[in-house]
Amino acid sequence: MNHLRIVPLGGGAGIVTSNMWLYEYGHDAIIIDCGIGFPEDKVSDDILIPDISYLKTRNLRIHGILLTHAHDDHHAALGHILPQIGYLPVWASKLTAGFAQDRLAEYDINHRISVFKESDIINLGPFSVQPIHVTHSVPDTFHFAVFTPLGLVYHGSDFKFDLTPLDNWPPNFKKILSVSHRGVLCLLSDCLRAERPGFTPSETILGPALHREISRCPGRLIFTTMSSQIHRIQQAIDLSVAYGRKICFIGRSMEKTALIARRLGYLRFSDKFVVNKRKLKSVADYQLCLIVAGSQGQETSSLTRYASQTHKLLKLKPNDTVVYSTDIIPGNEQLVYKVIDQLAKVGVRVAYQDTDDDLHVSGHASAAELQLLIQLTTPQYLYPIGGSFRHMRQYQRLSLDLGYRQEQVILPAAGQVVEFSPDRHYRLGEILKLEPIRFNQKNM
Repeated sequence: MNHLRIVPLGGGAGIVTSNMWLYEYGHDAIIIDCGIGFPEDKVSDDILIPDISYLKTRNLRIHGILLTHAHDDHHAALGHILPQIGYLPVWASKLTAGFAQDRLAEYDINHRISVFKESDIINLGPFSVQPIHVTHSVPDTFHFAVFTPLGLVYHGSDFKFDLTPLDNWPPNFKKILSVSHRGVLCLLSDCLRAERPGFTPSETILGPALHREISRCPGRLIFTTMSSQIHRIQQAIDLSVAYGRKICFIGRSMEKTALIARRLGYLRFSDKFVVNKRKLKSVADYQLCLIVAGSQGQETSSLTRYASQTHKLLKLKPNDTVVYSTDIIPGNEQLVYKVIDQLAKVGVRVAYQDTDDDLHVSGHASAAELQLLIQLTTPQYLYPIGGSFRHMRQYQRLSLDLGYRQEQVILPAAGQVVEFSPDRHYRLGEILKLEPIRFNQKNM
């Protein structure tokens, strides 16, 4: 009889980015996510593409690709992968499909991504997949209940349980319980914040902090965050408009994100509150909020060029206030602080995580939420994903506190296949020698 194999094409255990998972049963397979990674040396514009040489050694019928959400490390490798494995059907939520479709266009690929609704059942060969809405740092995020011939696998990628989300669309606890009543063979769960106790705060608690920064800003407010933080950008827009400020998006990623999110209905604002970036001089400084890309200190970003006074349109002014509404991604500290130092030298006031710790909340579940998902799904086995090995080990401790046995928590090595036998027991399979391909986006 056939085995169910979960193959981490993006690296899997201990790897936070490069998310790409193959579910394999006999000669049939599906893929969940197809994301890029980032090199440890943080060379500007370089990305890592998952190594799919494994697929070229197997005679598989791959029935399709499903995307969990709109972050680059979950969808942005499609333009590299699809030409190699054939233009398979791709399924995603509306916002994710919009971002992924736009990214494919950058590679001159015209391949339609199918948009699923939460009520859909997606049948792909021997697999049947049901989307389950959850909350995260980008809207329209989903988990997948993957029904296989050997049982249900709950694919719980990046999430948190925000009970008061800005769009009033909370996690679908009812559906989690409904699918789980059939019995969950294995829960794959985000574990990135397993070390943090309690629940991750709601995105809506940022309102007072943003209100404070706008109210004390004498000149231009320069707001920076990750371009995918749609709800955070919406809060900055709403407060700016309330204070009589016009908004302007600056930076390629921020401008494209705003355009797509607004077109799809995830950002809402009137054109009368928008000023063209080439006409900033026509508006008084105290009437401007500039939403600028470059919160992670990227070398060629608009914020970095503004700080170094090399941006063609955005000229530095001492009465500006720069607000970092983001966490510094580990490894980017030197790049971000270099930008902040440049601003400090000329007297620009900067609010960031070291001066104001209420300007950012995570999009990932903390310990209590991770335990809640375990209790909602009551799986036979647990498989922590999306974190480093220290997060995986802490996730194991959280599960032990709930009465699970150590052998029920799957802790494979990086690149290691997890295989379930027909009797619903697992074993750790072979370790793939994965060599991600380094690609410089300037070459596009």
